[in-house]
Parts: sequence; structure tokens; C-alpha cells
Amino acid sequence: MKKVISMIAVLALVCFATMVFAADAAAPAAAAPAAAAPAKAEMAKTQVIKGKITKVDTAANTIDVKGKTFTLKAEDMANVKKGQWVKITAAAGSLNADKIEVIKAKKAVKKAAAAEKKAEKKEAAKKAEETPAAKPAE
Repeated sequence: MKKVISMIAVLALVCFATMVFAADAAAPAAAAPAAAAPAKAEMAKTQVIKGKITKVDTAANTIDVKGKTFTLKAEDMANVKKGQWVKITAAAGSLNADKIEVIKAKKAVKKAAAAEKKAEKKEAAKKAEETPAAKPAE
């Protein structure tokens, strides 16, 4: 019986020692991929800026929005004017516009939404007038 208990104790000691060494060896390998992941995430981010164009330089193909100067493609320069509201998509850390689209000013968007709601209310009222009301049974 003493031999069985001593064999179990030796086996347990070997198992614990193996787990300790395995944990130490695995720790540096696990840390390396975690450090590489944030670098990829930073590279993939894009920058989206919405604002009003304050300056247009057609010779240099640049525009100023919110104090930053963005470089555009020649074909995009034909579509922009000073005073327009634009949405610019650029790579992180870059001022080269990948995509630019002209958007309506905030007031114009709100005004159009209000006019649309008003038209819907008029249509609902008109339908209510056209539909005959149910007569109560006498």
C-alpha cells in the first residue's frame, strides 16, 4: 500500500511540474499575436469628415474643410465649389481624399423632412374625408 501512495505522490509532482514549465513556455508565444493585432486595426481605420468647403485650389487639386487641406483627384475637383457641404473619406493619417460626396446643408435637410411630413399629413386627411363614415344602425 505504501508503494501505491508513493507512486501517486510522485506522479502528481511530475504533473504539476510539467504544467508550470508548459505555462512559462506558452506565455511569450501568446503575447506576440496580441501585439500585432492593434497595428492592423490602426492601419484599417478610415477618417470621415463632414464640413463646409472654405477654400478651393484648382491648381493644386486641394480643398480646405475644417482647417485641414485635402488633396482630391482631378475628376472630383470639377464637382466641388466653395461653400458646399461635403463628406470626405480618407485613410487614417492621410489627407488624400479616397471618396468625396456633396451633401445638403443641415437646414435644407431639415426643411425637406418637414415638408415631407406635412405632405403625408395632407394625404392622410384627404383619405379620411373621402372614406365615408360608418352610419350608426337605427
